[in-house]
Amino acid sequence: MGEGLTAASIEGLIPLLGDLDPGARRSAVRALQAIGTAAVPHLQRVRRRRAPGPRVRAGALEVLADLVGPDGLDSRDQEAWRRLTRIKLLAETPDGMRLCGAWYAVPTADQDAVLAAFELGSPQPVTLRTGEAAWHRFRHSWDGARPHAACSRVFVSPVLDGWTLVFGHFSQDTHRIENADDRADVFRLVVRQRCAELSRRFGSAHWYGVSGGDDWTAWCIAEGGEVVRHYDAYDAGESGDGGLPHPAEAGYLLPHQDKGLPRGAFEGVDVADTDAVVARYRQVKADLRIPDTCRADDIAARLSVDPGALGTHTRTSGHGVLALTACGREHGHPVGALPV
Repeated sequence: MGEGLTAASIEGLIPLLGDLDPGARRSAVRALQAIGTAAVPHLQRVRRRRAPGPRVRAGALEVLADLVGPDGLDSRDQEAWRRLTRIKLLAETPDGMRLCGAWYAVPTADQDAVLAAFELGSPQPVTLRTGEAAWHRFRHSWDGARPHAACSRVFVSPVLDGWTLVFGHFSQDTHRIENADDRADVFRLVVRQRCAELSRRFGSAHWYGVSGGDDWTAWCIAEGGEVVRHYDAYDAGESGDGGLPHPAEAGYLLPHQDKGLPRGAFEGVDVADTDAVVARYRQVKADLRIPDTCRADDIAARLSVDPGALGTHTRTSGHGVLALTACGREHGHPVGALPV
């Protein structure tokens, strides 16, 4: 595509960023993203001048964030983002997070100590909504062109019911796992070592994992420098659960354990009818008094705080931050627009 044709295409797409049709707006965003850095000067001009229509300037900022990331925004846009964050933080009410990934929990209100323990720097205040979106983005980042997108930054929560939650990993842990011949074994070892180390600093430390796409869940509990419980549903399903149960698991079935449903429990139920299957399961479960099966968030609710159940009842103090790992300090923030 020639330079003149590219410029004409960009200028033709920019007004569509404010189109009333959401589909047209999304198409314009994707097209500008596909054009890449050639679109950046045009979008920057939109941010500095009177826009050709409502919502166009906001759309231009979204595309800029996707193309160059927060480090590539000019000082006025960066300050506008920080100002909006400060305003949102004044009235922030915790809301349940969508859980898909892993997080650490330590019983402290000392954010500086948490940042030091995780070797994080350049913390930027963010809302819980921004932090959750960033977590999901780097949790599901498989961009080969940006190999450090998943290990460059971490979301550290505000203090929630006396606990600080950390969503992400040390960058060296991420690379240690990625470079291992047996990633699963190294992953488990890393979690245990980090929990033990964190518990020496903070008295106790927990790690929880939940998958939003399958049945995997796991947790690791350390006290005073020692891991007292490490459970992984997949490991237990394959090799059995060789660890001692934690008191927080009392009254639950563990994910790998047989649910105790009698043979023929679903006879006469159309397996394609999800509602009917769920209704029959609940009926049989109630009739036979089968306990609930727990996940990591259930254990977290008993031992620390369940980020999926945050609400007006949650005691909060301070604010969350996005902070850079060693990889982030070398390579910068990942690209991508985040909500405030």
